[in-house]
Amino acid sequence: MVVARQAVITEPFKAGVREVTLSDPAPNQILLAAEYSAISAGTELAVYTGTHQWLKDPNLPDWKFPFRSGYSAAGRVLKVGKDFPGGFREGDRVSFPGNHASAELLTVGHERCRVWPLPNTLSAEKAAVAVIARYGFGASVRAGLTLGRSAAVLGLGIIGQFALRCLIAAGASPVVGIDGVPMRRAAALAAGADHCIDPSAGDAKDQLAAYLGTRGAELIADATGVPDAIPTAMSLACDGGQVVVVGSPRGKAKEVNFYDDLHRRYIEVTGAHGNMLFEPAHTRLAGAWDMNKAQMWLLRALAAGRLSLTGLVTHTIAPEQLGDAYEGLLKDKDHYLGVLVKWV
Repeated sequence: MVVARQAVITEPFKAGVREVTLSDPAPNQILLAAEYSAISAGTELAVYTGTHQWLKDPNLPDWKFPFRSGYSAAGRVLKVGKDFPGGFREGDRVSFPGNHASAELLTVGHERCRVWPLPNTLSAEKAAVAVIARYGFGASVRAGLTLGRSAAVLGLGIIGQFALRCLIAAGASPVVGIDGVPMRRAAALAAGADHCIDPSAGDAKDQLAAYLGTRGAELIADATGVPDAIPTAMSLACDGGQVVVVGSPRGKAKEVNFYDDLHRRYIEVTGAHGNMLFEPAHTRLAGAWDMNKAQMWLLRALAAGRLSLTGLVTHTIAPEQLGDAYEGLLKDKDHYLGVLVKWV
């Protein structure tokens, strides 16, 4: 048995840490120890503020307070059940979709029961962001051809940063970031963005056209999480361009002129949720990709430095500081971007 610490959101705007005892794994289970976990600001802040739509769904009992937040972690294997697949052994270094906790017990058949081995040269600290990265990576996969295509990313929070950085790694060029927060633009430029636009300095569409020398980019990734940003994203695309929604827009968009702004301009608008895009029923849409292939590509790209983390992680915190980190991500966007929770 293992005594584990778990971070929980106990009610809106309140987070804490509790201790629980985890049993030794059954034959179809694996017991993992986390070294680091990473905050996914969009999802976690929606729960922290009590605004996430699933909190009100009676058919989703896991989405209730106290809520165990987080879904991206890295660490090592403590114990493995004899029937657990994958050939994992005690001590193996791994990435997994773990909550913010010092240890996790995963059971075969559960949606979170996914474990990926770390490349030898990749630290758990860097690997902790790998599952979150998949949600931005979806823009590159859903777009199809990326090599040499102009791209712009609207919204440079954690998901937008990964959308931008994965597009760079996938050969898109030039790649432009768009965000009103100076620190986020600086992080994107440090990671290799060709240009960044401050929408408060003038119409973003005009600024993008001036930089590219043409009307709009071939590929737009919307990572704002704001439904009303979709028309803006559409306006940034060139005629015949693609708009891929990688943030989770919670709510309904208004003022969408489908005839003039989409139909007559031959624009494609598509969703690329980081889970659904890689599920078996959807792999036809993603070509040869599945979730395991996507996650292993991300881990190898992080290990090789092809996927840059420059400027991304602004804070590394103790578990007891989770509430402070949420407040910072909500109210201090000039200083908070990527946040890691350290468990060892």
